[in-house]
Amino acid sequence: MPEADRSNAKTLRVLLEWFQKNKISYNKDAIDVVIQQQTRRGSNIVSTGGFGVVAKRDLQMEEPLVVIPKNAVISPATGVLANIFEDEELGGSLALCISVMYEMAQGKYSPWYGYLQSLPKCADIPLLWNADALKWLEGTDVAKWVLTDEKDLRDDFGVLQKLTVEYPSVFVSQNGINWDDFACFLRVTSLVSSRAFMVDEYRGNSMVPFADIFNHLTLGANVHIESEESVCLLCGMEYGCEHMYACDESDNESSSAGRNEEESDSQNSDQDGSDSWDEATDEESSDDDSDSEEIGEELPLLIDNSGNSIYDENQSQNLNGERLTENDKEEGSMSDEEDTMAGTLDMVVYKPCKTGSEVFNTYGDHGSAYLLHRYGFCDAENPFDSVTIDLSFVLQAITKTISEKRATDVSDIIKQFGYMFVTGYFTGHKNSTEEDEAEDADQFESDEEVDEDTKPPVFTFIAPGHPDPNLAAILVLGLADESVFEQVSQSASVFRQFFPVIRKFWVTFQEKLDSGTSISTAFRVANKSKIVKNSSVGMVCRTAQLLAEKRLKQLGDDKIFKQKPSDPLQSSRWSSAKQLWENESFVLQSCIKKYKKVSSKLLSA
Repeated sequence: MPEADRSNAKTLRVLLEWFQKNKISYNKDAIDVVIQQQTRRGSNIVSTGGFGVVAKRDLQMEEPLVVIPKNAVISPATGVLANIFEDEELGGSLALCISVMYEMAQGKYSPWYGYLQSLPKCADIPLLWNADALKWLEGTDVAKWVLTDEKDLRDDFGVLQKLTVEYPSVFVSQNGINWDDFACFLRVTSLVSSRAFMVDEYRGNSMVPFADIFNHLTLGANVHIESEESVCLLCGMEYGCEHMYACDESDNESSSAGRNEEESDSQNSDQDGSDSWDEATDEESSDDDSDSEEIGEELPLLIDNSGNSIYDENQSQNLNGERLTENDKEEGSMSDEEDTMAGTLDMVVYKPCKTGSEVFNTYGDHGSAYLLHRYGFCDAENPFDSVTIDLSFVLQAITKTISEKRATDVSDIIKQFGYMFVTGYFTGHKNSTEEDEAEDADQFESDEEVDEDTKPPVFTFIAPGHPDPNLAAILVLGLADESVFEQVSQSASVFRQFFPVIRKFWVTFQEKLDSGTSISTAFRVANKSKIVKNSSVGMVCRTAQLLAEKRLKQLGDDKIFKQKPSDPLQSSRWSSAKQLWENESFVLQSCIKKYKKVSSKLLSA
């Protein structure tokens, strides 16, 4: 057996033993974990090395395959650094990255060593590509995101450096982890980016052993993760924790008190117990220290009273943060009762899989750019593909067609109501119902300002070749007659009713076009409320066509992919970048072709 194969076999054996010790179970009769030399999507190599899951027999719907105790995940909320993160007010991906780096630095003394030793050195996401490879991404959405990533991660690394200075006995460089090395930080960041899963409201995004062995396949996933996300926000338990008991007791006391008070003074009663949790916690905080520790007991500290790290050469911790001696290490990391209270993540079949086939998970309904940016690969023929269009291009089109003042006014509207353009803001999306859209409109009847903390909206072209409904709706407003624009733009409540109605028109119009319905019929069905004119929609379609042409020009041609590199790593990057270029080009070219025809038909009607 070649040395590389022996190494991979040993790595897998250690991983499977770690699964068993930490109560991560899988159906050995149904699936097998295998070593993969490379993973292909058609002719595109999306990853090299690593592991995958293969069906040993036909898999049936709703069949459970893997059970992962939540206590086995690496989460900033439950790890030994939790106290530091709370004191320093750190969270999110940075906290998770630091948590993973910390456990890696402990080497064999980390409770997660068996899992961590199975991970690659890094995930080959574009963030780590060299200059030659990044040239293949020029003009794509990923190229813009990488530039933003590097700046943001430099800022994050600066935060990390402050931590290492403040806690020098905790953040010790060892076992391949150098806290002062930005490249090391980026490598671990790439693993977190490509492997983290949302666990629940308490743990947030976490590293989930075994779940990350399943590879992703767009529209081809066989399993998904089932988890109870609503857990105790103080300890992460699904049920049975003392916080919930305190809440129940307080509810009972409040209900009893409310009934007594109702007899004497109904106006002062608290019948629903809505403030009972706060009251319970307030009472606990007013007790002495020994009592207050019973609820919300603090996680184990990282350093002792002398300022020394909790780790030494002879001691480590289990997955509950407790100190383990050598005699304890073989006993397992968590009690059955604790595992049950914390809950599990279950990998369940939702699409049958044939014997001998790879079993795929889904990382979500994401386009090619997102998949390549975060996970390091992209699939061909992705129905969730999208290509962003700069807002400046949209405003330039409005300036050219109407006026610069109109473009400025539209820009101000977008800033004021940016939260309404966020993907998923409306309940319906592409499959929304009339009731959904009516509910959206009713939601915004007043002129009160809504305080929403959101990023500037991102407008896109979406597969199979449309301006996204938000982009189309803002073009309808931007290109509208002056009387219509004045009426909509000068009243917040009118805009809030206008926008979802116009958006609904475009969702229906696009669905009918994709189904093969004639342009005239698609327009008539979508416009049954007679809210827009043929000429208005025709002008928007013409503008969408011109914007797609401009974005396609920015994307460039395929000459840059003329020569495929011989180096295996560069060749894999070349294939991924080429696939992304083809997918984004297809979306834009489809939009140009479709909306040239539609605009011609509607403008001549």
